[in-house]
Amino acid sequence: MNKSTRTVAGIIAFIVLAFVIILNYYPWITAPSLEVNLEDKEGISDGPYVLLEEETAEVQWVANDSLYKQSIKTAGYLDIKGDVNYKFRISDLPQLLQKKSSVYEGVEKMAVLSDIHGQYELFIKLLEANKIIDQKGNWNFEKGHLVIIGDAFDRGDKVTETLWHILKLSEQAHKAGGQVHYLLGNHDIMVLNADLRYINDKYKQVERLSSTSYDQLFGQQTLMGEWLRTCPVVLKINDIVFNHAGLSMEMVKNDLSIDAINTTFAEQIIDNHRDSIRADEHLSLLARSQGPIWYRGYFRDSLLTTHSIDSILHHFDASHIVVGHTSMERIEVLFDKRILAADTSIKRGNSGELLIIEKGKYYRAGLDGVKKPLWK
Repeated sequence: MNKSTRTVAGIIAFIVLAFVIILNYYPWITAPSLEVNLEDKEGISDGPYVLLEEETAEVQWVANDSLYKQSIKTAGYLDIKGDVNYKFRISDLPQLLQKKSSVYEGVEKMAVLSDIHGQYELFIKLLEANKIIDQKGNWNFEKGHLVIIGDAFDRGDKVTETLWHILKLSEQAHKAGGQVHYLLGNHDIMVLNADLRYINDKYKQVERLSSTSYDQLFGQQTLMGEWLRTCPVVLKINDIVFNHAGLSMEMVKNDLSIDAINTTFAEQIIDNHRDSIRADEHLSLLARSQGPIWYRGYFRDSLLTTHSIDSILHHFDASHIVVGHTSMERIEVLFDKRILAADTSIKRGNSGELLIIEKGKYYRAGLDGVKKPLWK
């Protein structure tokens, strides 16, 4: 082999090697990609909704009052363009579709909010102002944990955008060593159980255009529906319990653990008919006013004592319980710092706060991005 031949062979080998490296790090170059463009908003735009099959996914979305459907291999990429810019390979998301742990230890920093109710813009502004995400909407909280205590659904008109952004941040946080936790609230479970009383009029139009009931867009075989069904109702991080509405003394009297509550919701309450739930004493307890998605006793039960709160905390081996569900103007501290209320009325679309927990210290943080101690 002469010198020129060796040179050509070397160049070819280099090109092949470079091509292999590029495909390894940038597989989207050859993988099929489906773009869902929701940027032009002359009419109703919403989605995408992804129905999972064995090796393919049926994707449907509404853009400017028109319904679009297309199939794509799950090895391919879905590229969402609009309020949420998120390109991901469908087959990369199963890690988000698995049952998650309900208990975490050794977490140094957390950001908490609740009851977004479709107010996507305010949700993003709060996270950006407090550097949980960057100006492009990407994860910026390193190994921190973001806890969202339920109720992304109902009332507002940007529920889908909110959910997709939570999924995007979940994937990015996982890669950074952090976590995003989404807890199910009463409105989330209402939608999964086909109680659609509070959905925004926009989603009634989506139902009409897609010829599909809103709950079925989040059915068990959909990507979003499968993810939601893996989300817990109760979560414990360090010595703090998070739950949408609150844990009542009835949970203690019935000796219910965090795992037992989460398992019962996942296996017997979600996707069950209301009459069947109400006919069962145990299910009715969990799914109604004394249960963890509807309870308001911390705020409205005048007979609830500090001793009762101590009993609840002792039962769950915790020092604090953080809840949403009952609307406040700001983060509130109750029962001698034991109960923290994190629903700061984001659902109204005007203002709201994050609860920030760093190295055992508690802060409120609003749209100005300034952390203020909750107590000294």
